[in-house]
Amino acid sequence: MSYSRVQLHHEIHRCLNPNAGWVLMVHGAGGSTRTWRKQVDAFSKNYHVLLVDLPGHAGSADKTAHQDKYDFEWISSRIWAVVDCYTSAPIHVVAVSLGSIIAMQMYEQRPGGVASLLFAGPIVSLNVKLRILARAGLTIARVIGFRNFYSLMAMIVLPRKNHKKSREIFVRESKFLSIEEYRKWTAMYGRYLDDTLRKLFNLQPEIPMLILVGGQDHLFLKPTLQYGERFRQIQVEVVHRCGHLVSLEKSEAFNARCLDFLASFRK
Repeated sequence: MSYSRVQLHHEIHRCLNPNAGWVLMVHGAGGSTRTWRKQVDAFSKNYHVLLVDLPGHAGSADKTAHQDKYDFEWISSRIWAVVDCYTSAPIHVVAVSLGSIIAMQMYEQRPGGVASLLFAGPIVSLNVKLRILARAGLTIARVIGFRNFYSLMAMIVLPRKNHKKSREIFVRESKFLSIEEYRKWTAMYGRYLDDTLRKLFNLQPEIPMLILVGGQDHLFLKPTLQYGERFRQIQVEVVHRCGHLVSLEKSEAFNARCLDFLASFRK
């Protein structure tokens, strides 16, 4: 199977300082550049901010509709193609949820191209329940409907009352995907997700990493803490009374901590 060299839809929010560094933000499954609206103003005061719509999502939907299948390597290469249009310097990559896997894939492809990684609620491994859902997702979705499957996943990942707003955003954004795009992404999870996680998150990162994980992230808190204990380059911090989507639920705290982390690179 051949993959095309499409240009993904993206947005640029430039800092007033033309020599500022670059921050790339990678949304999660079903999201879009709109996912980062609570971050843009804060980050663009000191950095050029690049937002990308993943294949099949929002502005990139028409550009990738002809692709019959996706994989993480191709998606990452298409994001690098966007980055190359604006800078050749190492970039800082901020990612949420599934976007963290794509960010890690980008780092594997170009270790020298990434200055740091900052994750909100990363997916570093799957428990037995999620592994079964990932592999059987396409079959389940065909039975109950792809949009119903995403709503089910939202309830599983964000089950508490105080997660309601984030859950609603997750479901609302995912409605912009076509049924064909649901199929392609769900099929990719079943084919590649588990093996990709094992490959990427067993590698020792050679760059600084900051991970903010919700204290109520019942699926990913424990494996994220275990991941942070393995490698000294990784700082893991727990955000209390917060679920999986830290950058949405606790945006002010997320922004402040990430900008403090990034400030060390400007000294």
